[in-house]
Parts: sequence; C-alpha cells; structure tokens
Amino acid sequence: MLGYRIREIRHKKGMTLNELASEIDVTASYISQVERDIIEPSLSSLRKIAVALGVPLFTFLHDDTVDPIVVRASERRKLALPESSIIYEFVTPMVADQKVQPKMEIIHFQLAPKSWTSEENITHEADECIFVIDGELEIYLEEKRYHLQAGDSIYIKENIGHRFYNPTNQTVKGLTNIAPAIY
Repeated sequence: MLGYRIREIRHKKGMTLNELASEIDVTASYISQVERDIIEPSLSSLRKIAVALGVPLFTFLHDDTVDPIVVRASERRKLALPESSIIYEFVTPMVADQKVQPKMEIIHFQLAPKSWTSEENITHEADECIFVIDGELEIYLEEKRYHLQAGDSIYIKENIGHRFYNPTNQTVKGLTNIAPAIY
C-alpha cells in the first residue's frame, strides 16, 4: 500500500523515477523497489520522499476501504515508523481521503522520553499547529529552540524546517493540526 501511494503521488506530480531518485539522492532502482513494496524505506528516506513530492508524511497512509466521517478512538489510523520514537494517530480523516476531502488533519502523537521525531528537520507545504497535552516538548524551527509545556502551542508556517525533542523521562503527548495545500 505504501509503495502504491508513493507511485500514485509521483505520477500526479508528473515526476519520473529518475527525477524522484535524483531529488533524494538514491537510485531509480531503489524507488522502483519501494513503489512495488519489495523493500520498506527507512523513516529518513520516507521523509525525503515526502519532501520531494511536496506532501506531508502522513499522506502515504491513505486507505479507501474505511468510511472516516467518525473516527473512533479504537479505530484511529496509526503510524509508527521504523527507527522512530514517535507514534501518530489520526483523529480526523486523512486529507488524501477522496470521499471526505478534509482540508486539515488533526493527529494525536506520543513521543518517547529523551528522543527526537527525526534526525533532520522536516519541511512540508502545510501550516502546522502543535499543542502539548501532557509533558514537555522542545520544538526546533530551523535552529531556534522553543520549550513548550502542557497547555502550550506553537504555530509553524509551511516550508519551515522543524523537528521535536522530548527532554524528559516521560512520554510527551500532544496534538498536531496540519492544513496542507490541496493537491
């Protein structure tokens, strides 16, 4: 399913295998194997693919078989990627859902103690708001650090490089609201 979504978005963007591969510094063969679900990309590679295609990472998790008007807590789509200490749960239907076509995504996240969301800054063509429900979170916008506690929030404009760090010994919980451009 992941490979199919990557191929579908790449085709919609009019991008060739070689162009995508060149953009993220891998071979066209690697992209081809990912698109055919022969290999699973690392979190870092998946993030680079998302950036190169101009879509949020969450776009790759779309599933047409679920009617997502009501999202039950027990039925939320979850994203827990390899080599990552963060777990995402979609509270709203996904933007890629053609039945609903929402204009935003609200995602509940949990970040493990003493861990980062990613090794590198993430950028995407979507404004984002982060709200800390429980715990503390350091948000890095480019190189500037912001320290948030429970109840605090931060607004991140599109195409601003960012990543999060949990400096404590307990899991931090929060919500992120992403309002991507319509693709």
